[in-house]
Amino acid sequence: MLAGPPGRLTTTVTVENVSADRLVVRRPTLHLGGEAVTGAASAIIPGGRTVEVPVVVPLPATTPPGRHEAEMELGGVRRRVVVDVAPHPALELSPRRVLAVEGSQDVTLVVTNTGNVRMPLAALTMARADDGGPDPGPDVVLALEAPAAVEPGQTVTLPARLEVPPGLDPARRHTASVPVGIADLDVVILPRDRSESKS
Repeated sequence: MLAGPPGRLTTTVTVENVSADRLVVRRPTLHLGGEAVTGAASAIIPGGRTVEVPVVVPLPATTPPGRHEAEMELGGVRRRVVVDVAPHPALELSPRRVLAVEGSQDVTLVVTNTGNVRMPLAALTMARADDGGPDPGPDVVLALEAPAAVEPGQTVTLPARLEVPPGLDPARRHTASVPVGIADLDVVILPRDRSESKS
């Protein structure tokens, strides 16, 4: 059995060299769903010896989690194997950081699901403003136009609105990491002149 996240399936294969000559084992090939994927393994086995060979095979990041029947070829021998792909949630967010001011502003987020599981995104998320002091500030709020879900391998563009609460100390820089699925949108509210503060 090979098991792990899709980018790094691992197993250990017992290889017996029944000949008198040394046997070089490398580059295992996994045959799964009509595709052949080359992995990594390296061993030099003297004649008559048996060696445990670590094997690593990368599959596409969007390979669905669960058990899959496959075949693996190593050292000239092809055998049936079971591939157990673990769930691997992963998101890429652009932009990762925005500058914000007190009040409301529109933002456009580009979200790519680089994992292998469906990723739901809440329509409303928030995070506490932080100025580096001991006490957290009020919430910075991110509101998507509608709830969304991003399928593995999919990229979506999401209009959203960012709400920065009034009353933050204008002499301090405030930050907040607002969740977008398992990613974070880093919001930075810069110090400003008091004349720029809203009354």
